[in-house]
Amino acid sequence: MSAERAFIAPATRGPGQRGVPLRVLPGVTKSPRAPFVVLVLLILGIGLVGLLILNTALQQGSFALSQLEAETTALRDRAEVLASEVAVLESPAGLAERARELGMVPAEDLEFIELEAVRATEGGEE
Repeated sequence: MSAERAFIAPATRGPGQRGVPLRVLPGVTKSPRAPFVVLVLLILGIGLVGLLILNTALQQGSFALSQLEAETTALRDRAEVLASEVAVLESPAGLAERARELGMVPAEDLEFIELEAVRATEGGEE
């Protein structure tokens, strides 16, 4: 049997019919591999560049995050210092010192007014 022998396709044969002869075509070559290899290398190259860009973006985000965390820590420390200063200034000793700086003097004779007694006398006069 040679490669040039004609074959009859089974699907085209009917009763009493010969069918279409099939033959081997000369010069059929394999498809070239170079375009496929170039395509695969191109896809791999694009993937590597994409990973590099993604890694760079993540590193920038990490750097910005560390800067913000340092700033947050500094601001918390400053808030604690200011809160302690406010506590000192709001204390009775701090208020007395500030009053002396403004020229105020402490009252010598303290008198308390009872509001219920004042209301009773006002109500009785009417």
